[in-house]
Amino acid sequence: MSKAKRKRILRETQRQAAEARAVESVWSGRRLIITIAIIFVVIIAIIIGINHYFSEDQKYLRIDVISVDGELISMDYFVRRCFSSGSDPMAALTNITRELVLKKEAEAAGIEITPEAVENKMIEIATGQGEPITQSEFKEWLRQRLNDSKLTEDEYRDIVGTQVLVEIFYDLISEATPSTAEQVHLHVILADTEEQAEETRARWAAGESFADLAREVSLEGSSREAGGDYGWIPKRVAFESRLDEEAFTLDIGVVSKPIPYYDTSVMDATSPSYINYYLIMVSEKSDSREIDEKYINTVHDNAFEQWISQMFSEHEIQYHGIKNGFDSETYAWINWQLQKLIGNK
Repeated sequence: MSKAKRKRILRETQRQAAEARAVESVWSGRRLIITIAIIFVVIIAIIIGINHYFSEDQKYLRIDVISVDGELISMDYFVRRCFSSGSDPMAALTNITRELVLKKEAEAAGIEITPEAVENKMIEIATGQGEPITQSEFKEWLRQRLNDSKLTEDEYRDIVGTQVLVEIFYDLISEATPSTAEQVHLHVILADTEEQAEETRARWAAGESFADLAREVSLEGSSREAGGDYGWIPKRVAFESRLDEEAFTLDIGVVSKPIPYYDTSVMDATSPSYINYYLIMVSEKSDSREIDEKYINTVHDNAFEQWISQMFSEHEIQYHGIKNGFDSETYAWINWQLQKLIGNK
């Protein structure tokens, strides 16, 4: 190889090396910029994450709201349960506490709910009163239910499992509830105003028939045509507690004084129809009489509720909140979180 050719090759090699060094320098600079940018983004993300974690809302979502024998319910779960059920926070507080109490009672009684039982209950809920659904339809139903409720699948299955527990305990309590009860044969007149009630009672005292007065005056449609005859009723079934107490302490054949009745279906408390007045009379009493079929479900409902109330007293139940327990500030904050969830639907 000639000397000139070797020089040309050397110059070309040096030129290529210089270009490579220049390119490497450029890429090194870019890599440094990219690295710095990535580090900056990570730092910002960490700062945002820390601020989010320690923000007031997130801090409150991590506190516990309910404790039953040491088992805790977090605020985050509680808010999502309120949202999924559409319940007022106070109602949700009671309902979730009931669930925990039922679980504790199930553990004590050795009752276990199998995954198969939960699955079958979920299919029953998904189907409703309609035709059976396919597996793919069920999966889509569940996906939509979880999306709408903001609950995880495990959380939703746990709730459904509790529904199965309710049915089991309800059946057990119903079976143990006597089919007979103390009852009275009740007669009622529902007067429009207190003055009308007093006037009607005065007419009865003057000798007019209670049945005739009921047909003329009473607003109680179910018994008016029968002369106010309400039939035999067990305790704590047909009326609110004040009326029930009056009916079971009233002497036979005596008409009560006017008893106020507040119709809560009337939204305007100033409306004349918001408050009416009962006159009641008992014609017969029985210490033990077979319960009419139309009341049996209500009797079972009452027995179950009484049992649940008793169980509450046998467990250590605590309620917590933002500062001083489940107070008005906690209630207002939860409602604010619910409004945000509704706005994000």
